[in-house]
Amino acid sequence: MKVTAAQVREYFRPVLGIRPLRAQPGVGSFLTFEIGPRSRNYGHLQARWRLWIYLSNWILFHGDHKLLDWKADRKRIAIIAHRLEEETSLTNVDYNSRSEKTTFSFGDFRLVVSPADCLENVSDRDAYWVFFMPGNQVLAAGPRGIHLEREGARLPSRNWKKNEIDAYAGGRTVRLED
Repeated sequence: MKVTAAQVREYFRPVLGIRPLRAQPGVGSFLTFEIGPRSRNYGHLQARWRLWIYLSNWILFHGDHKLLDWKADRKRIAIIAHRLEEETSLTNVDYNSRSEKTTFSFGDFRLVVSPADCLENVSDRDAYWVFFMPGNQVLAAGPRGIHLEREGARLPSRNWKKNEIDAYAGGRTVRLED
């Protein structure tokens, strides 16, 4: 189901004012945020809500000062992401449908997410960010706008194959632990 820019904030309303339990970098430009109480899901302990910054470029600002972007050193990203866990809560989400940019505000921090400029063959399955919610609902922003789906329906797979990881990483060696 297609979602308008005005509706995006409503889907995030339950987590506004809540600090992430965990914020960490992943493979390539990925960032993940776990928000809310944890429960067992498919045998794994997970937060009720998860935000996955996926195939995108992103920049993190503190006030008007740029702290880092998706190309920064992985250790530095992990340190700053940890600050988001300790010091802030998610306070606002703003999606601009014209530029396809989303701004996630964490107090004085702003995470600005835009489409990745390194993708050669963009498809409707690609997503700039994915928000996993209770009831297996998933809100995903990508080339076809923002859609609400059931988990598993036309969304990126969580089971990456090695050649997909290598292709996304631009040929550099990527450890799955990153």
